[in-house]
Amino acid sequence: MEEFLENNAYFVDFFNAYFFDGERVLKPENCMELDSKMNDSNMDLEKHVDVIRKYNDGNLYSAFIIENQSYVDMSMVVRAAVYEYVAYERMLKKSKKNKSKEKLPMVHILVFYTGERPWNAARQLSELVEVDERFESYFHDYKMNLIEITGNTSYNFNEEDVYNLFYIC
Repeated sequence: MEEFLENNAYFVDFFNAYFFDGERVLKPENCMELDSKMNDSNMDLEKHVDVIRKYNDGNLYSAFIIENQSYVDMSMVVRAAVYEYVAYERMLKKSKKNKSKEKLPMVHILVFYTGERPWNAARQLSELVEVDERFESYFHDYKMNLIEITGNTSYNFNEEDVYNLFYIC
């Protein structure tokens, strides 16, 4: 699956289908490969995301991540948040080296779930954490972007291979 998703046309097709209802907003030629290792010595984190790309078309500058998940994982919402924030930390460290005062680009992570059973784990942090009502206004409720092949089947993919992969699975 990683090899399939490394194709920039297929990669952006997932994001265009999820975020833009299939409109070809993101273009494959504006993607650049990034190091998928999400290692962080401060967090004792030694993992990697499946596919990460830097995107820059002159108007939009962002990082996009696809994490392929083949089974329901109760911790996936936390893992997605960690990947996203470690990506921000990496960019922040890099910008400090360049002494840049520019804002960081957004990081967008999409979890592509290919398991056989419907996803029944948390999709947002508040489904996993018992939030005391006295602290509710201070709680940062991370929401995970999830495409699951057993759920919504109305994604508007443009790439025939992506469409076929999704619907064959």
